[in-house]
Amino acid sequence: MHTVTLFIPALFWPHSGLDHDAPIATNLQRLLARSDAEESQCDGDEAWLCEQFGVPRQADWPIAPTSLFGTGRDPGPDFWLSADPVHLQVNRDQLTLLAPEALSISDVEAVSLCATLNRHFATQFTFVAPQSHRWYLQTQEPPRLRTSPLSQAVGREVDPLLPKGEDQLAWHRIFNEVQMVLHEHPINEEREMRGALPINSLWFSGGGILPRARTLFQAVIGDSPLARGLAKLTDIPFTPAGAGIAAIGARDVLVELQSAATASMCLDAAAWKLALEGLDRMWFAPLSAMLAKGQLGQIVIATVADGRSYRWCVSRMNLWRFWRVAVPLADQARTH
Repeated sequence: MHTVTLFIPALFWPHSGLDHDAPIATNLQRLLARSDAEESQCDGDEAWLCEQFGVPRQADWPIAPTSLFGTGRDPGPDFWLSADPVHLQVNRDQLTLLAPEALSISDVEAVSLCATLNRHFATQFTFVAPQSHRWYLQTQEPPRLRTSPLSQAVGREVDPLLPKGEDQLAWHRIFNEVQMVLHEHPINEEREMRGALPINSLWFSGGGILPRARTLFQAVIGDSPLARGLAKLTDIPFTPAGAGIAAIGARDVLVELQSAATASMCLDAAAWKLALEGLDRMWFAPLSAMLAKGQLGQIVIATVADGRSYRWCVSRMNLWRFWRVAVPLADQARTH
């Protein structure tokens, strides 16, 4: 019988202080209420995915080379960092970060900005932008750093989240130097003239060399370059999440659903609510029906929040737990 594991980053709204209406996700909430639940410590969404594929942590979780591999590029033996284009916003005496998803960066802008950075840092780094909103930095000399994922930095003060380690001061200087280069670029002048936020910094994270991987999953359905890269490393089929439940064919499938996380990265609570309600209709309603008919053996739902991994397992027998009342998603982390 099939087991479908659904990983949903930002299942819980991760930004304190930003109000939102609770999503109406009836099927998802019913499944969670009737499940067998467990939780454990976890560094974040990217760490969760790496752990499912037996990828060990290097100084960081090696997100950058694995994601780059997922875009179709060969990272080779070199060290790679994610160098995501962001906007740093001054709020009183601190800087807060807006993610690439909130900036609508075009391919032309990405190519032009990376070319300027490559000229400026020609003897140190190479910048590439296989996607307009996801950039990478290549260096042959691995920096001694521990970084914070972009998802943890969005909407928060950046100073406590800057790279730490033996080379942190050098990389703090690089962080500032990048800002000076971008500040003077004509692309940003043009963006500001039309009322768009400038791309005024890069966020460095997820450094490492391309790892080896292994998994018990037989197929991956997903959205992110990381999920695609992990599938490629283990030589199992990958299907974009837009294919929906029709893509579920293998006996043990991992489904990564990123739409709520994308809305969260834009700090858009209304879009986050709509994304979860859409997942409820497109995924959890039909999967619940398949489980009730015996067409699935088990549904596993997973997420990560505040340094904890949450996992809910639902079998056909679990569906008979009618006495378990569904609770709002915001209460799930407190319930288990």
